[in-house]
Amino acid sequence: MGTNDEHEPRNKRARTDRGKSGHLSQAPVDGDNRCHFFVATKGRYCPFTTKAGNKYCGEHMVVCDSGSAKPAVRRVPCPYDPSHSVDLNKLKKHMEALCNSRPPAVRPAFTNPDCNVSLLPPGYAEMTFGECGQLWSDEALAKADARLMVQPGEHIYLGTTSSRVFGDLNPSLHEPQVRSKSEPLNEATVRRLLRPVVTAYLQSVSLAPENIESAELDDLLELVRPSEDFPVDICTHSALEQRSHVKTNPKHVLQQSSLLGHLEKRGLLDTRYAYIEFGAGKGELSVYVHAALNPAPESSDSSSIILVDRKNFRQKYSIGEQDSTTEPLHHRFERIYIDIRDLDLAKIPKLQTIDPATGAIQLRPIVAYSKHLCGAATDLTLKCLERYQQAGGSVAGVAIALCCHQVCKYSMYVDHVHLSTATTQGSGPSEWCDGQRDEFQHLTTMSSWAINGPAPSQSKDDQQQQQLQDGRDADPVPHYSGLSFEQRMRAGHAVKRFLDIGRLAFVRQRLGMKEAGLVYYTTRSTSPENLALLGTLQQ
Repeated sequence: MGTNDEHEPRNKRARTDRGKSGHLSQAPVDGDNRCHFFVATKGRYCPFTTKAGNKYCGEHMVVCDSGSAKPAVRRVPCPYDPSHSVDLNKLKKHMEALCNSRPPAVRPAFTNPDCNVSLLPPGYAEMTFGECGQLWSDEALAKADARLMVQPGEHIYLGTTSSRVFGDLNPSLHEPQVRSKSEPLNEATVRRLLRPVVTAYLQSVSLAPENIESAELDDLLELVRPSEDFPVDICTHSALEQRSHVKTNPKHVLQQSSLLGHLEKRGLLDTRYAYIEFGAGKGELSVYVHAALNPAPESSDSSSIILVDRKNFRQKYSIGEQDSTTEPLHHRFERIYIDIRDLDLAKIPKLQTIDPATGAIQLRPIVAYSKHLCGAATDLTLKCLERYQQAGGSVAGVAIALCCHQVCKYSMYVDHVHLSTATTQGSGPSEWCDGQRDEFQHLTTMSSWAINGPAPSQSKDDQQQQQLQDGRDADPVPHYSGLSFEQRMRAGHAVKRFLDIGRLAFVRQRLGMKEAGLVYYTTRSTSPENLALLGTLQQ
């Protein structure tokens, strides 16, 4: 969970008029029927009213109701979605039929919790959420997700606060989820962690000076050249030509067109493949993949396109919007709502065929793609593809636009061997190390510095004005890292590329795509996250 304001009620109709409610910053007095919960991040008290004799409103009784004048209705966090609370006496009915976040009655065969996590913490199988909930939540592991750990309608609470599956829910669900690090991220820590990472990055892209071992960090950062360390290859595809004239904001079309162009360039647009879009969102990219395949309406072996995302997006892109034939396209698309962490691709029926001679199940060759697969989702996808190959399937190619390294997870990163080359702590490629995890979290934080700058299309005067507005000018308040704004952008870039180089090594070594590479597939003015991981399996 996050800060206290996450417990603040969302029903605006129950709020008092803020224009006349300066009293919200003052504590309620005895007899006042206003909620006593203080929202620390907003510097005021909750504006909801309470029932007679209670100090807290219905939402905040779940956090602290011990001070009520009379016994209150016991509200507990919903096990399926702790962002809302439920009357304990009505919890069973809520979980059976009312909660919108409840799991399906029957879990699909392709659900396998944590199957794509690279490195699980010690004791994960035996310990409870009450003991390790903080760590499991930070790492976004399956045992921190009640929807995977309980059955539909299961009443997991025992008494008022404990749970058969999770142990004591109160401290694990209501205390702010603060990342625990063994040391603060200050100038000394930043320099200690950055130097080996920047060094490894420069060596990987052949930009390292001869005296790299003795060079100062400031000198090494001068050698970091964003958008110049990997090839620039911006492609286009005719499937999006008409769309490019309709879109008022062309940035998505330019990125989609380039990714499609790269698929075509590598011979990956072929109806003999099945296609998987990870992190599909509204599914627009897959519609154009289908258009680029241009299957014959009467063809019986046209490609299946599977869209994977962990939540149901509104305003999905119309599957038939770009199709001029009369063929119904919905049977060629399948949406799967699941966290990639738990996805066993080999168990998806559309990817299975039956050998007529032997009756054995065979797996179809697939192509995986995504436009901006955030952070750990990229690592989970690569691990998911490896498992598909291990099950007997073939991954013909990948095209993944990379982004959001600040939300990478230590447990999910695919190459801990590569990570160990530039971290000061680590006990082995297959062993959990708390110290290395702390360093990894610091590195992911620093990776965000790469994209905190103004867009490259801005003029120098605009950039300076933007920096002043954003508080980036180094003179008034020095940054805690001791680095200038420009140095931080270069450092963040080096960290992002260091992590991507590890992913590239995984694709080459574990997926067998020896010619895989990192390519700038669009301009930085189109998207600051403009690097793609591209690979093709050599036949």
